[in-house]
Amino acid sequence: MDFKVVVWDFDGVIFDSMHLKCAGYQRLFGDVSAQAWQAFEQYHYSSGGISRGEKIDYFYRHILGTPLDAHQVDALVLEFGKIIAKELFSKSHLNTEVLGFIQAHYQYYPFHVASAALHTELQLLCEFLEITPYFKSIEGSPPAKVKVVARLIKQHAYVPEQMVLIGDSHNDYLCARENGIAFLGYNNPALKTLIKSAERVGYLESFKAFNLQDCAAFFANQ
Repeated sequence: MDFKVVVWDFDGVIFDSMHLKCAGYQRLFGDVSAQAWQAFEQYHYSSGGISRGEKIDYFYRHILGTPLDAHQVDALVLEFGKIIAKELFSKSHLNTEVLGFIQAHYQYYPFHVASAALHTELQLLCEFLEITPYFKSIEGSPPAKVKVVARLIKQHAYVPEQMVLIGDSHNDYLCARENGIAFLGYNNPALKTLIKSAERVGYLESFKAFNLQDCAAFFANQ
């Protein structure tokens, strides 16, 4: 199994700010019941690859039962960005093992970032982290990640069979499947259950022995 193009999820793979964002949501939602907060916290950690607008909408619509209109959601998205901005811009959240792999291979393979993070914020963050030169493109939301990847394939005339998406969530897997590209789970052991039931799906424990030219060992039973 030989890949020529890698699409990287950002948060949870290259960068780890899920805990920081969880605290940000708690501040944003304010004084809600412990039951409501626990329901959202579980949803947040199990729903990587989903934009903050979708998460905010889910909280009010499905947990509190008080849906917001689009303008209200957009306002809360902006407020959330202000809450987390100071702590988000820190190199301490970078995954050094993943970054080392990227630095060693970016000159030989087209690397792209496809994230559910807010596009403008993601662009600024990657510039701050000094990782922008490692990627051919860095795209956030909107639109949804599945559309970002579809656009990548079309714009660069990529062959889906020669691509792999590396992500840490079930939504990342769904994005890969929808676009006909392989998926490698990382940093989320729950994704190992996909290996036996889905095609072109693998799991990566570490990047230390990972080789894009020979990935068969990471795709058990494929």
